[in-house]
This record gives sequence, structure tokens and C-alpha cells, in this order.
Amino acid sequence: MVDYQVTVILKLFERTWLPDEVPPLERIRTATPVQPEDIYNLRNFLAERLARVAAITQLLLNRGWRSRGTKEAVILEGNDLEAHEVKELLLANGFKPCEFEIKLDYRRKWGYM
Repeated sequence: MVDYQVTVILKLFERTWLPDEVPPLERIRTATPVQPEDIYNLRNFLAERLARVAAITQLLLNRGWRSRGTKEAVILEGNDLEAHEVKELLLANGFKPCEFEIKLDYRRKWGYM
């Protein structure tokens, strides 16, 4: 018998960027001089990103998932859904694949035969 755990990783300050996109924080790190518009763009991105992280967290906590934080991410863990079901749930609620990472861990349960 196999037991599994699905982990959803929500990075707080970034997401998966498309090849033609420049992350707002990277724009500030590389700009000389830094323009006020660059700072406003970073503020807007962070406000939207953190709201999306909170919404995904709420959705999974309502299903009984566990959560913990790190300095860069919110980690959610559950075993009531398979990984593909979690992805379908998040997509059905308007989230994009670039907003989350899903990991699946299997553990073997030993028992009597």
C-alpha cells in the first residue's frame, strides 16, 4: 500500500516568469538609475502576489491542509487530493500555473500479507 503527500509551494516575492518578462525586483537591482516607476511596479507586483498567495492558502486551509512558512514561501501540505486534482482545483479557481509549485511524495506502508 502506498501513502502520498502533496506539497504546494507558494513563493512570496516571485513567481515563475515567462522568458520575455523582467521581474520587478530584478529591474531595480540592475537599473542605473532606479526610477520611481520601477519602485511602484515592484509595490504593485508584491501587493498582487501576496493577495494571490493568501487566496490559495485560504482555499487549501478550508480543505484541512496544513501550512507553514519560510522566509521566502508558504508551504501547504495535504493528502486528500492527488497532485493533478490540486492543480485542477487551483486552475478552476482562477490561478495560473506560474503562481504555484506542486510536489508529490510517495511513502510505502508496510503491513501484513
